[in-house]
Amino acid sequence: MKKTVVTGLLTLFLLAALAQEAIISEEYIPFTTYSFNDPDPVARPGSIFPYFRFDGFSYSPEVVKHKMIVLENKWIKVWVAPDIGGKVWGALDKKTNKYFIYHNNVVKFRDIAMRGPWTSGGIEHNFGSIGHAPTTSTPVDYSWQKNDDGSVSCFVGAIDLASRTEWRVEVRVPKDKAWFETISHWNNPTDLKTSLYHWENASADGTNDLRFYFPGSAEIGHGGEPGEWPVLKDGRDVS
Repeated sequence: MKKTVVTGLLTLFLLAALAQEAIISEEYIPFTTYSFNDPDPVARPGSIFPYFRFDGFSYSPEVVKHKMIVLENKWIKVWVAPDIGGKVWGALDKKTNKYFIYHNNVVKFRDIAMRGPWTSGGIEHNFGSIGHAPTTSTPVDYSWQKNDDGSVSCFVGAIDLASRTEWRVEVRVPKDKAWFETISHWNNPTDLKTSLYHWENASADGTNDLRFYFPGSAEIGHGGEPGEWPVLKDGRDVS
């Protein structure tokens, strides 16, 4: 009888420990999709050479299953899209069932990025040339793993041909926290100098009560102009 009780307790402890660990999986999830097409056969000279552009954008939606790496623990659920630039597609607070990183239920590519196609939502990774990077809507390298501390990680990355640099972003969900990390690595393996230009473009649902808290007292505008943060000179609080 004692052996049975001890065995039962050990089983419960093991199950409880496993329940606290984060999990990760690879899925194909259907989305209403407005695709892009019509690749230019000739790469244009300029800041993104040798990449070519895509000039065709669909106005007729179709349902497409997109590859998603799903990372989650007890508190949050995060989607990463390796075939769409490796962007974090969205993040959900499982207790409130609300997205704290905007999860777009439609994949709608439009001519906005340096190479053409761009779609909104999530967290977008940009390295190399100024603007939305050439890899923002196309497949990138990826891998995923379970870590010894109970967390899970998805790695996405690519070679930026224009700058001849290599970038990688780790998206890590801890086993017992209601947040996730993005850890960036950028390497120039050549002896040539290149621009140091990197930015993460994050999206949140723009509700009336949304506030954006970020340290600092200055900002750089879209055109490169300096400004004050978070209260502008005209008195507007843009946080």
